[in-house]
Amino acid sequence: MAKTRNKRRKPTAHPRKPRSGARRFRPRRLVRGILIALALLAVPVAWLIVEERDARALADLSVIGSGEPVAVQVFDRGCPDCRRLRDNAEQALANIEQPPAWRVVNINTTQGARFASEQLVDHVTIVLFDAQGQRTGVIRGITSVDELETAFTDLRGRTTRRRER
Repeated sequence: MAKTRNKRRKPTAHPRKPRSGARRFRPRRLVRGILIALALLAVPVAWLIVEERDARALADLSVIGSGEPVAVQVFDRGCPDCRRLRDNAEQALANIEQPPAWRVVNINTTQGARFASEQLVDHVTIVLFDAQGQRTGVIRGITSVDELETAFTDLRGRTTRRRER
């Protein structure tokens, strides 16, 4: 006769107890997950807010005629020539000791389109204003950094000469 072994059976889990592999719901873990998600979202949101604030300040045309010369670029975000002109202009402004105020208006906005139509210009253009707000010149098309430096320096020089009179 064959011997039978008494096999010990493992106790079965109680139906109310979670299985060993499953995790219990814990409010603390939920709160921690939410805080991590908020921290990850806070950085891009803050960056977007700062970018929007800078863009609004850069498009503020109220400085025209306020006692300092202003250079305003009519800009189209989708235009590579506009970006190139803007890069050249910003480099030229950085090279000048006392640069004029710099403004950029997007031609695709109401304010930008109105400004462009009032000045009879299109994108890839910089309009120069003296301290009294009088239009003194227009730079059209991609212009070198050296030419822009000269134009910006001359704009500041015109303002200084008018004040001396």
